[in-house]
Amino acid sequence: MIKMNNSIKIISTFVLIISLTGCGQNPVPAPAPTQSQNTTTPPAATAQTNQTTVYMIKPDDNGASANSVKVGCGDSAVPVTTTTISQYDAANPVASINAAILVIINMTANQFQAQNLQNPLASQQVTIQSVDQSGTQLVVHLDGQFSFGGTCEMPRVRAQIEETIKKAALPGNTYTIDWNGGGQTAWDKAFSLKD
Repeated sequence: MIKMNNSIKIISTFVLIISLTGCGQNPVPAPAPTQSQNTTTPPAATAQTNQTTVYMIKPDDNGASANSVKVGCGDSAVPVTTTTISQYDAANPVASINAAILVIINMTANQFQAQNLQNPLASQQVTIQSVDQSGTQLVVHLDGQFSFGGTCEMPRVRAQIEETIKKAALPGNTYTIDWNGGGQTAWDKAFSLKD
């Protein structure tokens, strides 16, 4: 009787060992962590981007497009929203103008072609040097050289730059453009048919 009880104990122990080890089978996977365990991985960091508005030209639109500005030769300067990773700051007109001008002077000629918009500025050589602010007065320092393909291209390019600056300058601020160190006078002369 004692031998039988020992045999039962040995068999019970053996069955318990087999059930715990799975008898060579794959072990049962551990349960997936629940949300309460705080084991979620944070999303990968993405580049911070901001929206800015620049102006493209819609030929023969005569100011009919929404929010557009009529420019010479019956065209429109049309605002388009695009993305910048520059030092854009919607509350800082200096940073905003820098970002907007950098975007517009680096755009390709056909970037908005699908919307029937042109970018005559793409064929010009313009760089932004700096933007100075004194109170509400801003001075945008631009350098470069214009090579216009006709008299209608002059008001188009001028409107692209000036409307882009005006939009980024924020309400209450005024601006002048210093062209190649010659101030606003040199800027105005660059678009004049007179020498």
